[in-house]
Amino acid sequence: MKLDYYSAAEGVDIAGTRADLCHLADLVASGGELSLAPSAHPRHLRGLVIEVTQGPVAIAVDDRSSLTIQGGAESRSLLADLLREVATMDGGGHVHLEYFEGHHLLAPDSVPLIVNSPHGGMPQR
Repeated sequence: MKLDYYSAAEGVDIAGTRADLCHLADLVASGGELSLAPSAHPRHLRGLVIEVTQGPVAIAVDDRSSLTIQGGAESRSLLADLLREVATMDGGGHVHLEYFEGHHLLAPDSVPLIVNSPHGGMPQR
């Protein structure tokens, strides 16, 4: 799995195999941590931390270069379902998850996520 962080405005780009994205979905639903292979690339994040809290999902990048996702069980479950949907796409494509006023899932201070299909981020014809 690859997590690339661009900026707080542009967010985190997630790419991986079907198994990677399903594992990520399971982790989001249950909580926990995941370390990723070290990389010299400055945009590659080093890990993922899922914290079980209350309320909507808050997505950030911490000072350890890890993607952090905090939220209550219901909102994390919805995010996990979205990740599984992308993991099972038959073709290329991606999903943008970005806060807007009244968003049902995300906290206002969340950085955007782009989750890419295992077949690539662009639809295949």
